[in-house]
Amino acid sequence: MLFKKDEFIIESKPIRTKVDDDSLIQVTEHINNGCEDGLNESEIQTLLDWTVENTRQNIEKYIGRDITNDDLMGLCGFAQTSSLEPLENYFKVTYNSTTDFNTPEMIYVLNDLRHAFGTITFPLKTKNGVVDKQYLVDVTFRQFFHRIMCENPTYSLTGTYVMDPGFFLCNRMRKTKESVELATQILKKGYIELTDENLKMYIDSFIYSSIYRISQDYLHEMRKLDIDFYRKRLRKSKPAEQEFDEGQLLRYGCITKMPYLENRIKKR
Repeated sequence: MLFKKDEFIIESKPIRTKVDDDSLIQVTEHINNGCEDGLNESEIQTLLDWTVENTRQNIEKYIGRDITNDDLMGLCGFAQTSSLEPLENYFKVTYNSTTDFNTPEMIYVLNDLRHAFGTITFPLKTKNGVVDKQYLVDVTFRQFFHRIMCENPTYSLTGTYVMDPGFFLCNRMRKTKESVELATQILKKGYIELTDENLKMYIDSFIYSSIYRISQDYLHEMRKLDIDFYRKRLRKSKPAEQEFDEGQLLRYGCITKMPYLENRIKKR
């Protein structure tokens, strides 16, 4: 659906980054040679910017949706595969769903808010050696920031609260500097570094949105969950079934390979 700029609770116009060929050739040559010494920050950003922009172009050209004004609702599975597929043979990626983080104690769940997102882990070169640096990738996060669903709790026809994740991140009564920064970066860039704090803020906004009715006791218990709860629920392997796989994207005509990368596995 198309919306005016002021119909979203925060500014969400994406940053369109066209990666120049020289930068792409440089980093892909490094990957093709094994990148045993790790990638620098600039190379990692080049890869992330390319795969996000390629996904946005796939959505525009082959799905016919307007990246600038569309809320991108219903495209999370498509965007997940489009953004991860070009890099999954070279780096560790995870195909995740927000429902992976539900617990048996969620007795107030009305409807699981299912949303597909991914992570990519890169080998970062530092002065102390190579370390893992992980990013969360979500190109369709905007669909959860409609002003009408984020400014005030809305009652559904069944008399229950309906609130989008944006309510818990950007509502004037609930937002923090950190939650607004997380939302803004994902909305604009399509990715953010997956620190423990960012992972918890991101996932909590979906869990809270799935709660049947607000139980302060339950929310209090949730806030005490250790970060291991979230880290352990990130998938370790690609799911057997996906809403969209590479074959489906290819049938649309989408680009699923990064230029200049050799067609061989270099996964770390």
